[in-house]
Amino acid sequence: MTRISDYKLDQYCRAIAEEICNNTADIDEATEQAWEYADGSEYTIYYHKAHELCQNCNVDQGEDFVADCWGDTPMTYDEIACRIAYGEIQVRIVNAICEIFENKEDAA
Repeated sequence: MTRISDYKLDQYCRAIAEEICNNTADIDEATEQAWEYADGSEYTIYYHKAHELCQNCNVDQGEDFVADCWGDTPMTYDEIACRIAYGEIQVRIVNAICEIFENKEDAA
């Protein structure tokens, strides 16, 4: 069993972004789908996976997401980890989608 790392998380999110972009022609639709994929990720629905991600990856973007969306909301330790993981994955997917669409525009 391999542990998640920043490199593996980037690959995971990039693969999701490529799947989304292969099925959509519009960047707005693609970025809208990013939250669905992030929400259904094994790293956001299983506490142990969320904790693994938080412990082994840079989660600055996920922490910012939680602070912005749930700043004063009481949460359990597990809820915090899942929400940080969601925010981190969603941002990385959206960043990869934007990069893919930029590359498509540059190639055109």
